[in-house]
Amino acid sequence: MKTMTQKMKSLFAVALMIASATVFMACNDDDDEPMLRTETFNYAFNTGQVGEGTAYSGDHPSNFSASITLSEQANGTTNVTVTLNNTLQGRMYMVHAHDGADPATTPNGTPYNETPNQEVLVAMINGNGATASQTSLSSFSFDQLTETYAGFFVVHDPTQDLSTTDLTTYLTVGAFAR
Repeated sequence: MKTMTQKMKSLFAVALMIASATVFMACNDDDDEPMLRTETFNYAFNTGQVGEGTAYSGDHPSNFSASITLSEQANGTTNVTVTLNNTLQGRMYMVHAHDGADPATTPNGTPYNETPNQEVLVAMINGNGATASQTSLSSFSFDQLTETYAGFFVVHDPTQDLSTTDLTTYLTVGAFAR
């Protein structure tokens, strides 16, 4: 027959095992962690997809393409990774987002604000003759960028003068994150 001290030790040991199991399960319970989302959007070479008279005109090879990968961050921001395929060695590619706008309100009648939105994406990517990428942090949330942001993703031809109004100098242009 167990003494009272032995019974108390047994109960204490059982309670300790239950408490340890509870703490262990709480530390390893992935259900409490938010599921952070990632989504990739692909952009083809500009052959005039956005309208008549907008197709690229220049000497850059037409096997160029781009993608944007949005990665949701726990603090509500979003990492924006731009990947450029078939880049030219040593050429600097300007990539950015333009907010959509009413053409009647822009200086040159463009359907976007001609100044890029730095809160969404503005980057320079150095071409390496193959695939080059860069990650920037956007203050916009994943949901804002994928559901409500009305803007354009643009990659400029590094072999031509930079123009925010001449779409024929854009290697890729399309709706941002769509």
